[in-house]
Amino acid sequence: MNNPSVDDLRDCLAAAGRAHHDYEQKVLKGVRDELWSGFYAAYVLGRFGDFLPASRLSQLLKEAPSNGDWSGAAAGYVVRVIEASE
Repeated sequence: MNNPSVDDLRDCLAAAGRAHHDYEQKVLKGVRDELWSGFYAAYVLGRFGDFLPASRLSQLLKEAPSNGDWSGAAAGYVVRVIEASE
């Protein structure tokens, strides 16, 4: 299984963010989803395949640095962790 590039993962996380926002607004009726990282992990793995277990990706997304460009920072963090473990 090939790991996604930082750019591809960033773009996918941004798309997951848009889909998750819609989910919170339409399905949860504006309530914050405390299980957001599982939603993102499922979205990403649905796009790229099982390059990580869903629980591990979910945890990495929760640990990712939060700054003005969360998608980019999270993508870089996830890819660095994967590469360090190979």
